[in-house]
Amino acid sequence: MANVIGSSPAVPIVCGECGLRSLPDAPDCAALRDAVFARDFEQPALYWRHHRLAVDTYCVQHSSYVKSAKSLAAHLCGLCVALEHGNDPVLLQQNYLWLNAGVDLRKPALPDFRGRLTIADVCGIDDPSEYGRAVEAWAKSAWDAYRDSQPIAREWLALSQQNSITRSEHGRETHRAGRGRRI
Repeated sequence: MANVIGSSPAVPIVCGECGLRSLPDAPDCAALRDAVFARDFEQPALYWRHHRLAVDTYCVQHSSYVKSAKSLAAHLCGLCVALEHGNDPVLLQQNYLWLNAGVDLRKPALPDFRGRLTIADVCGIDDPSEYGRAVEAWAKSAWDAYRDSQPIAREWLALSQQNSITRSEHGRETHRAGRGRRI
C-alpha cells in the first residue's frame, strides 16, 4: 500500500481486554458485538443456538461485564456448562438459580490474556454451521485462557447442584443455599 507524501500508515487500535486489533476507522469489539448479537435476534432460527455461548465468551474477555463475582461466575460457569457438560440446560438453570439465591462468592483475578480469538473471528460468518464452529473455537480459546479459574468454576457448578432448588411442604420453591454463605 503506497503512502501519500506526508501521511503515516494507520496504527491499529488494540483492545486492552480481548486483544482485538482494529484500524481507527474499522469497527471495534463493541461494534462487532452489536452486529453479531443483533443478527442472533434478527435471524434466531439460524444463529440463536450459539447466542448464550457468544455472550458468555464476549463477557469473560471484557472486564466491564464481569465486575462482580456473580457476573464472572455466571459467564465462566456458562462456558463450563457449554464446553464440559454438553450445554446441559438444567445444569445452567440450576447455576443461575443458585447465583440468585444470595450466595457470597470470592472473585478470582481475571487473566491478563483472555484468549487468542476474539469476536472478530466470528463476525461476518454467514453459514450457521461454520458460525457455530467459530463460536465454539472462540469460547474454547477464552476458557483455556481462564485455566487458573477453571477449578473454581467447576466448584461453583458442583455447589449449585448440591444447593439446587427443593420443594417445601407448601409446594413453593426454596433454595438450600443459605444467604451470606461465602464461597
